[in-house]
Amino acid sequence: MALCQQFARLNREQIAKKLLERAGLQPGEAFHTIHNYIDVDEMILRKGAIAAHKGEKVLIPINMRDGSILAIGKGNAEWNYSAPHGAGRIMSRTQAIKELSLKEYQQEMAGIFTTSVNEGTIDEAPMAYKSLDDILDVIGDTVDVIDVMKPVYNFKAAEEKHF
Repeated sequence: MALCQQFARLNREQIAKKLLERAGLQPGEAFHTIHNYIDVDEMILRKGAIAAHKGEKVLIPINMRDGSILAIGKGNAEWNYSAPHGAGRIMSRTQAIKELSLKEYQQEMAGIFTTSVNEGTIDEAPMAYKSLDDILDVIGDTVDVIDVMKPVYNFKAAEEKHF
């Protein structure tokens, strides 16, 4: 388990390195936030959660439109030193595919550069997730919010689905 987690970490670092090189940018501060894993050091299973130890910087993704919450963990033992790993769905993937329209999805993503808004990613549309405000209202016991980072570019790999 630990070997797989280390492999994933190194993979993320290589992806970031390549993106920065291609963009001609220099790396700045970096940190990792992982979810749905077994913390082998603490023996905590975090399903739908991330570590949020006291002073630990974390990133909580909301959706493709609203971005991510940058925060500092509070180390709350009652929450297993954890925080939610994201907004959480209000629609299953199947429900989103059946009920959401591509037109509405495109309208929701207006102002964010993306080539990823298509039928193949409609299950990831912002409307399939809880709102940013809903999450901000409930994470106060787990983290202190530093900022909400809004996307200017969004990429989501997917094959075009034909229905």
